[in-house]
Amino acid sequence: MTEGKFFVLEGIDGSGTTTHAELLGKWLEVEGYSVVVTAEPSKGKIGAIIREKLKEKDSSPMLDALLFAADRLDHWETLIKPSLDANKIVISDRYVESSLIYQTVTGLELEWVAEINKYAQKPDLTIILDIDPEIGLERKATLGDKYEDAKFLYWVRDGYLRRADHNHYPVVSTEKSIGEVQTQLQNIIRPFL
Repeated sequence: MTEGKFFVLEGIDGSGTTTHAELLGKWLEVEGYSVVVTAEPSKGKIGAIIREKLKEKDSSPMLDALLFAADRLDHWETLIKPSLDANKIVISDRYVESSLIYQTVTGLELEWVAEINKYAQKPDLTIILDIDPEIGLERKATLGDKYEDAKFLYWVRDGYLRRADHNHYPVVSTEKSIGEVQTQLQNIIRPFL
């Protein structure tokens, strides 16, 4: 029986994290693995509150960060950990790096954001999906949350690339075709299986 693995896709809005998480899940199922594809904000009660808060352009960055940290802990305890314990592969569309980057770009201190997320368990692999913010926003079917602003996303993208360099996360450009990106992602993940 295969040991559970936890893979995370991170990237700015419109970078393709949702699409590629779903495609990776389908690929792994075809390969014979039991897979759970999930996302943050989660589908839990706190995640529902966050989705509403994201529509408020002037919501408090500190409150947002606390809600994301609470949702992440609930997500870990109710879905991710039980799935890993059942030897499933979990693919999450976003996780801790999103908070560390988005919340610090809004002006919060990295140390504080890291502290409120200290109980979030480390994934086996985090991959950064990279795209020019203008292209990413053009790809989105609908816009509506407060982070979907090109100027803001340039700062977020820079944060992701700096974190990737510091933590040795693989970076995959999603300005290529979906098929090319999937091949690259599958090649990165395969050694971890």
